[in-house]
Amino acid sequence: MAAQSSNGDGRTISAQVLRTRWRYVVGWVLVGVGVLLLVLGWFGVSGEPELARQFSYLASGGLGGLAAVIVGVGLLISEDLRSERRRLGRIEAAVLDVNELLLADGRKSAKAAPSRARRGRG
Repeated sequence: MAAQSSNGDGRTISAQVLRTRWRYVVGWVLVGVGVLLLVLGWFGVSGEPELARQFSYLASGGLGGLAAVIVGVGLLISEDLRSERRRLGRIEAAVLDVNELLLADGRKSAKAAPSRARRGRG
């Protein structure tokens, strides 16, 4: 058994990663299974001289493998877009925080400027 660290609430980190990034894991598994089905289908077709018998290999290995690869790649792209959207959300929040701080600092200096001018005349 491999040791897995816990994050404090009793769940292992690998279970938490699997729960949050399941598209990534399932996507790569489907791509691997699809490639395996394509290779097995190709071996089956290459060893069969009759065209009629090649269709069964083409239907099971070729089309099944192609479908698995397409769905797997779709899941990988979906996960990539989701992670980019989360990252852009964090960047947007940081920019808005900086903007708010700059506006607040600008308002403070604008209020302080007239009082400094009055003190200087006196």
